[in-house]
Amino acid sequence: MTRIDRPTAAPSRLQRGIAEVTAMELRVKKRPKVAGTERDPFTFDQTIYGHSTVKVALKRAQNNKCAFCENDFSGNASGDVEHFRPKGFSQQASGSAKMYPGYYWLAYSWANLLYSCEHCNRRIKRNLFPLKNPGHRARHSRDDLSTERPMLIDPSGPDDPRDHIGFRYNKPYGKTDRGLATIHAMALDRTELDNPRLDRIKYVKALQTIAGLDPADPQHDVDLVQAIHDARATLPSLVKPNAVFSAMTADFLGV
Repeated sequence: MTRIDRPTAAPSRLQRGIAEVTAMELRVKKRPKVAGTERDPFTFDQTIYGHSTVKVALKRAQNNKCAFCENDFSGNASGDVEHFRPKGFSQQASGSAKMYPGYYWLAYSWANLLYSCEHCNRRIKRNLFPLKNPGHRARHSRDDLSTERPMLIDPSGPDDPRDHIGFRYNKPYGKTDRGLATIHAMALDRTELDNPRLDRIKYVKALQTIAGLDPADPQHDVDLVQAIHDARATLPSLVKPNAVFSAMTADFLGV
């Protein structure tokens, strides 16, 4: 997971969500106060937060990578607009009680949206949002989000994910409690990621071998000399934000 710099300006389509949230606020005010697990979920307009302009903006900000697993999935699936704080309901852990309402007032909030591969969003995170202090979970827009202590790391938030999650070869490990919790909740150590990460390391190692050759060696032909220069130019690019598994690669290269 790497830091995401989301543009300040939100896609104009999200402005349509203001009326939707206003209607939800009215419903909340009219409801009797009941236990959080007994509240009915809201309905949300996917054509607003899932609009193509929103997807394109998020994909560009995330360098066409999943916000969580950092894989380039666009060739196999269209991906999902993911709500960091779940909109309909939230859960402290997988299989735990569903807490209603979710963060409905953030359903169309630009700051709450990420672009995720379908595996991370639909099969893994879903409505998970564990807090270190679950008793402080916000239930409506009047609650102060700053009192929450999320265990999941927001890659577009103030914390650099690399301060919390590191890699030993192709496996992630938690540098902090939040890093470990994020790896666990998002299954960032799942076996499906082992092979593509390992392939990337093998590619890096091959480039290192080529880059370590002496281009001035008279025994090298023109093609090999060019390959040496290409390898030396390519290696630094593999730790840039637009490269897949750049956080793992950076740790592998020690940069």
